[in-house]
Amino acid sequence: MLSVHLLMLLQLRGASLAAAVGLGALVGPSQVGARVAELLIGRNRHHPIWTMLTSVTLLAAGIWLLLTSQTFVALALILYGAGNGIHTIARGALPLVLFDPQQYAVLMGKLATPSLIVQAAAPSVGALLLGTGGANLVLVTLALAATVNAGLCICLLASMRR
Repeated sequence: MLSVHLLMLLQLRGASLAAAVGLGALVGPSQVGARVAELLIGRNRHHPIWTMLTSVTLLAAGIWLLLTSQTFVALALILYGAGNGIHTIARGALPLVLFDPQQYAVLMGKLATPSLIVQAAAPSVGALLLGTGGANLVLVTLALAATVNAGLCICLLASMRR
């Protein structure tokens, strides 16, 4: 939802269109940079749960920073982009080590269905939130969802340690 409405959210929070486009352009390189860092630093060195925990933490930190600071918008979007970038790696790698590899394709299909439904609905929900409560309501909603996601990841880590 954030990526779809990012330029409008930035403008509603005071950025000019040119500044919003420039700031939005930070997300893509941050995604790629984080993936390269994960490849160089993390490859076969740690369990994928740590990649997932890092990704959801970066996403949550980026969204909270975007919500609470006008000064650090660039940093917020770099954190968000980095988290989003390595999340794609973790989303594929974590189920492979948690579940039977023989069932990976079926499991990924089952896991993808709810995610794809939410992704399809997100732009409309974002527009509804934007129209109802403005940029802050959208960002608060996203920040809370990202925090819940990080909490669930911590619960998964704790259950793995038992």
